[in-house]
Amino acid sequence: MTSKILLGAVAVVTASTLGAPVRDGVGHSHYNGDPVSLRTTGGPDFFTLSDPTYPGLRCDVGPLGITLTKRGNDWGNGSPVTEETACVDGVFAAQRYMDMLREWFGRDGLDGQGRGIPVRLKPDLVGSYLSGWVALGRNQAGTRWVTSLDSVGHEYGLRTFLESGSGWSGSSGGDGQEHQGLNESSGDIFATLLEHYVDHPATLDEPDYLIGEEVDLLGNGPVRNLYDPAQLGGQNCYTPYTTATGPQNHWFYLLAEGTNPAGKPTSPVCSGPSTLTGIGVRKAGKIFYQGVQLKTAPWNYAKARAATVQAALTLYPGSCTEVDAVKAAWSAINVPPKTGEPTC
Repeated sequence: MTSKILLGAVAVVTASTLGAPVRDGVGHSHYNGDPVSLRTTGGPDFFTLSDPTYPGLRCDVGPLGITLTKRGNDWGNGSPVTEETACVDGVFAAQRYMDMLREWFGRDGLDGQGRGIPVRLKPDLVGSYLSGWVALGRNQAGTRWVTSLDSVGHEYGLRTFLESGSGWSGSSGGDGQEHQGLNESSGDIFATLLEHYVDHPATLDEPDYLIGEEVDLLGNGPVRNLYDPAQLGGQNCYTPYTTATGPQNHWFYLLAEGTNPAGKPTSPVCSGPSTLTGIGVRKAGKIFYQGVQLKTAPWNYAKARAATVQAALTLYPGSCTEVDAVKAAWSAINVPPKTGEPTC
């Protein structure tokens, strides 16, 4: 039986929505435009910001993390500071992320079995983190919630990474340290793919290779970029045992866009040919995703190179373009081939 605690026109709900019919909600978001479409449950009077398409995907609020419910199926007001609008942006991003997994990669839910996880608003948190849910706080100034596409996509991307291949990929010491940066970088790559999947215009959270530019977490714009991580204090080139996100982020940009893409930022190389040609973000994403499915512990850069080379061979049989681009991008950030690397 559903239990509701009424808060004026807004309520919270504790019941599961498993098997409930999908309702078409309307959201007024801050980052994603006005209006946006949301999958909700409930009716005819009260509706819950919970997506029955992917059980577990919902917006939870308050100290107890109870799912947001209200009278009517119209959500938010576009304000960057209100919780209800933050839920609109958080759920919109999470729903589009799940749609991307299905449509671009053939994956059903974060776990491959149709399930999602909640977004939970944490007003005292600066930033976001992944737990049994995606915790979303505010920027340091308290002027915006951390609910942009790339912020939510990063955390959901971390969960996708952990749910892929052999699961948790760490080990103590040695090259097992490298999994830390590869894990965080995977979140950045999935976040970037989400922006390209949604494909907002430049007036919103448009597709780019920046992380956190809309949220302005610390008051100085994006926290990372993929095309030249060193510009924002990151690391462009691989070194053994690195825990940095930069090298794999840099590899992905070089694979997708190359060194001198038209209308996009140039990207340096660490070694090898000074000019690389990208294969496009969607192809690069497919190769990256398929490579992550081959993940084993301890995950490291050498294994990531081998896995993505194999992924390119599998996804694009009979074509050398993709395989050669994967190899060239890894070599360009100083990740060399291992003996016996497959040839095209």
